[in-house]
Amino acid sequence: MGLCQYLTYEIQRQTLSNQQEQRVKLRIYADELKINGDRYQAHAYDEIKHQKVQVTGFIESKQRQAQLLEINETTEWILTGQTSAIQPATNENQFDSVQYNLTKHIYNQINVQKIEKINLAPISWDFKFQNWCHLIRNQLIRYFQTMPSTTKDYCNSLLIGNSPSDFYEKMSGVKQLGLIHLFSISGMHVVIFISLLRRILVQLHFNREWTTWILIIILPAYLIIGGGSSSLIRSILMAEFSLFGKAKICQLSKIDIWSLGLIGGLLIQPNVLLTLGGQLSYLLALMIQFLPANHESLGNAVLLNIIGLPSILYFVFEWHVLSLLASYLMIPMFSSVVFPLVILAALSFGLIPALTNFIEQGLNLFQLIINQIGDLPGLIHFGKPSLILTLILFIISLLVFAKPKLKRRWIILIASYLIIFGIIHFPLFGEVVFFDIGQGDSFLIREPFNRNVIMIDTGGQLSFPKATWATGTPSSSRAMRTCINYLKSRGISRIDTLCLSHQDTDHIGYSSDLLKHITVQRIIYPAGMEEQANFKHQVLPLAIKQHSILIPVTDKTKVVNLPLRILHPFNQGKGANEDSLVLAGEFGHQRFLFMGDLDRNGENEVVRRYPNLKTDILKLGHHGSKTASDPSFIKSVHPQLAIISAGRINRYGHPNNETMENLKKQHIRSLSTQKYGMIKYEYGPFNHKQWITKLKGNELTWMLPPYENS
Repeated sequence: MGLCQYLTYEIQRQTLSNQQEQRVKLRIYADELKINGDRYQAHAYDEIKHQKVQVTGFIESKQRQAQLLEINETTEWILTGQTSAIQPATNENQFDSVQYNLTKHIYNQINVQKIEKINLAPISWDFKFQNWCHLIRNQLIRYFQTMPSTTKDYCNSLLIGNSPSDFYEKMSGVKQLGLIHLFSISGMHVVIFISLLRRILVQLHFNREWTTWILIIILPAYLIIGGGSSSLIRSILMAEFSLFGKAKICQLSKIDIWSLGLIGGLLIQPNVLLTLGGQLSYLLALMIQFLPANHESLGNAVLLNIIGLPSILYFVFEWHVLSLLASYLMIPMFSSVVFPLVILAALSFGLIPALTNFIEQGLNLFQLIINQIGDLPGLIHFGKPSLILTLILFIISLLVFAKPKLKRRWIILIASYLIIFGIIHFPLFGEVVFFDIGQGDSFLIREPFNRNVIMIDTGGQLSFPKATWATGTPSSSRAMRTCINYLKSRGISRIDTLCLSHQDTDHIGYSSDLLKHITVQRIIYPAGMEEQANFKHQVLPLAIKQHSILIPVTDKTKVVNLPLRILHPFNQGKGANEDSLVLAGEFGHQRFLFMGDLDRNGENEVVRRYPNLKTDILKLGHHGSKTASDPSFIKSVHPQLAIISAGRINRYGHPNNETMENLKKQHIRSLSTQKYGMIKYEYGPFNHKQWITKLKGNELTWMLPPYENS
């Protein structure tokens, strides 16, 4: 308990509470500097504050990019930048970079403004070994970079834990089938690595004692060279304690070795058990030791899978019915064929390129087979069980594991999954969600029992032409990390109606991502928008592919089973701001009005057409721009609360001060996704009504515009 309190205190002490401009001196290992087009990122060591930080910056020229790419030694950077805490997840169930960086003891980030100088770093004696390991890792990265594409990716992932950012997009089947652990350096890889080293040392005529001591010395180096993931830390620690026994330093049981590995892992990464990788690594390593000795291998694979499944559903929300069979078949093939071939390719490329090219073809075939299996039907969009329900599933799974021959326990386990599946997919509560999608709009309306699932806009990001040198590997879209991820966490695999307010990219730009991952039954949009290039490019191809019904609408259109009233547009247009869909609906005894990007003239036309229109919750038009939210319109509809969806530090200055002053004058409260992240209104039986925001409002104050009406 005292250790936990101390670690919590240290994290709070080292984490900045606001943004500061600082001049810093950083040491950066070459293998931890990543260049992606005109952006770079690094994990660095602050030599003044003696703590690790995350560094990001833009590269202003091709010459500067070339200079950074040439760095192959440990360097010392003197630079000026804005230092702040790592930005937290701003949407529910979004990947949390704060938790991820805590495993690396990184609490703050620096956004570089100016690099003053980059020199070779002087390395003190206590960093010599660490520096040597990083230099080897960097040389391996550069060596693998010269290999054929697939072999390069496999060598990076399996040998040094350096998976490219688009690896799991290329290997979609790996993610679908839950085989990611095969491509993350873990116990299996360490066992094979030790076995190969032992054979080499025996061939070199080292006796058993010398071999053991050499392995004890080499393994810590591989911890750094291999990337230092939580599963690798666990594997190396357990291997070290096992080797201590063989070296007759101390005799430890398997449980003692696991326990010491866990203690060591927690000292190195205090929050490791809060991550999926950490949970699976330590949990499965423990349970392997309790597998029935006389049980068939397929039965053991089933038992291990049911132990890990609660954690997988809690973090990933999906499970493929073929994952068990794929894991059972692939692990032996992987350890006996794929992994040795990857090592052979790494060793032979410089000497026999033809052999590496042959292995490349084999790996391509292996990858194709996995992707084809992953595309087969059987992916269950389970959703995210609550923490309590996850613990219940885990406890029941342990009971099944303890006595797998008791059918009653299997029945209870299966029944528990079915009940929890029903709880997630037929919720008692409805919700209206305003996603923090950046500079754009994306909202979800979900009625109780999933009677109706409606999405209004998808968000999107404008992209501008770049020089070839500045174009890097694209990361996953913001929609994948936010709204689509949230839909999957709620077990939503189908949207009844997608409402696209107008054609601007910040409203429909992520439509293609949504349509790739979620089934959309019908799409409504302002009449005339279907003729615009943006619609034809972003929406139409995938909508046709999945047979979505396309419905152009005006205020006269009646859409069956849509719990929203279409108030605008009045006539066919071009899908521009002035043609925006205006939608009104009542959910949980609250009236909502969604304005799209409708301008002031359009707002006034709406209240002239509907003079009795009132609302409780108004989603401000055009992200709070002064081109919308006319004071007379706001006075007429008389909202209690205004919702603003806008990006932090956006180029347009949204929301405008004039808009915020108008709200203040009319005593209307506001909530902004800039300040509060995802905003959710939840309603249900027994008059349950609740507003929930992801952020408290004080986490990102330096990124907010100067308004106080919140």
